[in-house]
Amino acid sequence: MHKFARIGLTVGAVAALGLTGCASSTPAGGGSAAPLRIAYASDLDPNDIADQFGIQAAGAESTALTEDSAVTAGLQNGNYDLGNIDITAAIKAIQAGLPLKIVYVSQNLPEFVMVSQSDITDLQGLEGKTVAYHSAGSLTEILERELVSQNVPEIDSSINWTVLPESPNRAAAMVAGRIDATTLEYLDVLALQKQGDFNVLGSWKDLTGPSGDAIATVWVATDSFISQHEDQLVDFLKDVQAGYDKTYADEDAWLALAQELVPDVDPADLKDAYAYYTGSDMYPESGVPPITEERWAGLNDFFQQIGEYDQSASIDMVDLDIVDEVNGS
Repeated sequence: MHKFARIGLTVGAVAALGLTGCASSTPAGGGSAAPLRIAYASDLDPNDIADQFGIQAAGAESTALTEDSAVTAGLQNGNYDLGNIDITAAIKAIQAGLPLKIVYVSQNLPEFVMVSQSDITDLQGLEGKTVAYHSAGSLTEILERELVSQNVPEIDSSINWTVLPESPNRAAAMVAGRIDATTLEYLDVLALQKQGDFNVLGSWKDLTGPSGDAIATVWVATDSFISQHEDQLVDFLKDVQAGYDKTYADEDAWLALAQELVPDVDPADLKDAYAYYTGSDMYPESGVPPITEERWAGLNDFFQQIGEYDQSASIDMVDLDIVDEVNGS
């Protein structure tokens, strides 16, 4: 039976505390491997449901930690076998010297969506308007500016670009009519639309070039775990990929699992979220490699351009053999 526990620990506490089940994944006396221990950097939300098919099929145990660095610390000290974190956190951890590898993709692209007031029905309508984002260099700003620059670059200088931190503040400003457009995660857009008539102008799937190559979250493991348990890891990731394929193929199964695991979310919102996730190609598809040298070069250029890290990230950070074996590409 799959379980998803939540543990709020600082990185130091994670490193220092000997959590239950921190022994090797393979029992000392032989026999079948113990269930994999999975660490997430945040609480379960609807965009994680696709992962859960594979996690349940593998009989793995999931724990929600408080941040990406807590996950990498837990992998380092052996409390967890596999982590699910932002790709930029994985890259920066490896650049800092942690012996980690990216072994697969979880979410193909960031979840952000640009939304506008009811009288703005397309990007051209942003001319002379006020557009808010979380902070300079944030993905919320990048999505807005890239949508404009790739589609209507001539209006960029007329837009009143403004910083307004935190999604609830930007949503409240939209309801009050103080701003004309902003960027939110999809479920926040659905919540906003319940308070008025707002339009979706675009999402990350609409971007092209290096920004369109961006990957949101990845699966990571330590070099030592991969060398000792590669077969078990590949089998698990194949279960995960099968779950992604099931997500695309079986809406009813996804909705049933989502209603079980995130019961506080409105079922109507879950149905809308499913359509958005699958329509955006949010998850890897069998036979379509989620990471290639070309895509890696693009996302590396993009993340360096927006200041996520300075040093170029080598594709050697990815175990492409595992990626290809799992994906069947």
